Amino acid sequence: MGEGEKLLVDGRLVDVVDMETTMEEVRRLKLAKRKNVADELLSRTKAKNDIPAEKEKIYRNALMDEYDRRYLSIM
Repeated sequence: MGEGEKLLVDGRLVDVVDMETTMEEVRRLKLAKRKNVADELLSRTKAKNDIPAEKEKIYRNALMDEYDRRYLSIM
């Protein structure tokens, strides 16, 4: 896998493969609950990236923060 986009996770910038595609796919699902959005972001990101089990919650929160940054203002 190639280098991905940068995501701020636990104070560090990490590469996340296909993050833009993942975010857009989840946005198109139009999930009503934030918990479901965050769960779907994590699930799809884990399928393409190596995320340690002990860091899943941190990644989930970081992905949701990035999702909000991208889409909250246009919803």
